Amino acid sequence: MTLFTQEWGSGQPVIMLHPLALESTAFRGVARLLAGRDVRTIAVDLPGFGRTPGPDAALTPACLAEPVIELARSLATPPVVLGMSMGGRVALEATLREPGAFSGMVLVAPFLPWRSQAWMLSLARWISPKAAERIPLEWFWPLLQRISTTLEARPAFEHDWLARASTRVAYYLSCPTTRAHFVSAAREMALDPAFGRDGTWTRLEQLAIPGAFVWGERDALIPASHAAAVAASLPRAHHVKLACSGHFMNGRHHLCFESAMASAVLHTLEASPPPRTRRARFVAAPCLAGATQSAKAAARRGVPLQRGAAE
Repeated sequence: MTLFTQEWGSGQPVIMLHPLALESTAFRGVARLLAGRDVRTIAVDLPGFGRTPGPDAALTPACLAEPVIELARSLATPPVVLGMSMGGRVALEATLREPGAFSGMVLVAPFLPWRSQAWMLSLARWISPKAAERIPLEWFWPLLQRISTTLEARPAFEHDWLARASTRVAYYLSCPTTRAHFVSAAREMALDPAFGRDGTWTRLEQLAIPGAFVWGERDALIPASHAAAVAASLPRAHHVKLACSGHFMNGRHHLCFESAMASAVLHTLEASPPPRTRRARFVAAPCLAGATQSAKAAARRGVPLQRGAAE
């Protein structure tokens, strides 16, 4: 399968994988930050989303990861792969399956199976992607398109590419095929086993390449306990927390989120073998949306990427 891609910059390659229901334009902001640091960003539309057609098979993390691995293999230099939310789960699957195809990994608020009460997510097995196609949302697509266009044109979203992509989700889901792919990917992530031979948390400890994790403390979708559990599993990885940011709609803090992602990429590209440690160290990413500097003005000038301070 050929993935639709968008590219910015030149230099060391980074493949970026979007959250559920979004597409490659969501990373335009962080790609522009990295372009000035000799980084080539390759943002992809995962199968079934954006301009990449989906297969007839269920959109499991393995299915979504396969063309990403092929893309990485086609590059002259092994890339870092960055994934956010669903894209983080796909990036993890790709690096666990073919670690030699990648030089590093950055997971931003990745979806991981619930460590407890997983029985609730197991109810997703009764959800049919084909049934989602029959919901007549396409009748409302002109209205949904107008709402999405109006929201995207708001001045507050001018430089917030992640929020702009998020406003188009309702419009995208008016397509029956896209809606079925959305339900299929969500269903397969919900059914992803947590532990055991094929469990995601069990396999996480097998990660063999440099890794970084970025978490938003205001994230209402990804459990806060996941950050601590990942740090316990991978204490030698680079772990970043943002006190001012969440998952999608971060308002004036969107630049904080993008800068943290870009800095994590640079850290992974430049990473030397980390020291052996039994306890992970979290880094607190700085807030760039202070009272004296608006995010919009900062985006126009270009904000220096900051490492943050150790907690």
